[in-house]
Amino acid sequence: MNSFVSDETLRHEAEIAWLVDISKMPWVRESEVNFSTRKGVSKKRLSELQQGQTLVGYAELEDDAPPTGNHKCFIRRIFTLRENDYEAYKVGSSTQADHPTEAVEPLSIEPKHKGLSPSKKSQIAVRVPRSLFSKLKRYVQQTGISQTDVIVSALASHLDSVEDIPIIQRLLELEKRVSVLEIKS
Repeated sequence: MNSFVSDETLRHEAEIAWLVDISKMPWVRESEVNFSTRKGVSKKRLSELQQGQTLVGYAELEDDAPPTGNHKCFIRRIFTLRENDYEAYKVGSSTQADHPTEAVEPLSIEPKHKGLSPSKKSQIAVRVPRSLFSKLKRYVQQTGISQTDVIVSALASHLDSVEDIPIIQRLLELEKRVSVLEIKS
């Protein structure tokens, strides 16, 4: 789990506002910053936040979220990318890492929950529709079982069923169900 965001920061989140399409992004940087409001980003604040980076998204707070400390500000999560981030962290580059330590997988981000590290993202979970991915993420957090183990177990259970349906037909049915769920997400 990302340790750059405190649990207190997450407590009053209502939603995540994305400014760009995150569906093809392998990771984004997750951090927390002070805002003067619970929701939205003023043009002035946007300009400040985009110094040397691009704001990809931000958390909005519940209407009754209390300000932080005596400063009457609201600490909220933001999601950013620095210029040339993906090139700088390519596998095999001199940085030796394929993402910065504060990186999280954007499709794992939801209100009140820290994003998952890209290194913990299972490749098999890539086609899990967003609505099911949230459920999967919560199950993984509650049980400590890896995403891969959960998905492989469910897939094995489906494919090993005692029904008298050929395995290729079961695979095609599974593919159709995933496609329908992806469309609904």
